[in-house]
Amino acid sequence: MRKYIVIALWALTTLSIGACQSKSSRIDDLKDFVKEIQKDGKDYSQEQWEKANEKFSQLLDKINSYEDLSEDELKEVAKLQGQYAATIFKNSGKAIMEQMEKAGAALDGFLEGVDQGLDNNQEEENE
Repeated sequence: MRKYIVIALWALTTLSIGACQSKSSRIDDLKDFVKEIQKDGKDYSQEQWEKANEKFSQLLDKINSYEDLSEDELKEVAKLQGQYAATIFKNSGKAIMEQMEKAGAALDGFLEGVDQGLDNNQEEENE
């Protein structure tokens, strides 16, 4: 009889541990993805960012399909969403600054052309 009690307790313990592991693994894919983005995202092209955003949305949809998420799991998901958003902002900020620099150079050229055009008009009027 004692043997059966020990086996039953062992089985319950194993099932309990398995249930805890499966719940945490529901978030692990998202956690791993965010870590990957934080590591490699600085070198992403626009197309790679679009694919990353699509995958992030799919992972969130999968997590949101679970109706039994614990409060800790919800907090962890929110934290990962914040980390992902910060990574996008940080890396997009670089791209925006690069575009502004290019636009600034183009604007400088445009303004130089306007100045030359105005100078040419004044010279023609003076003649």
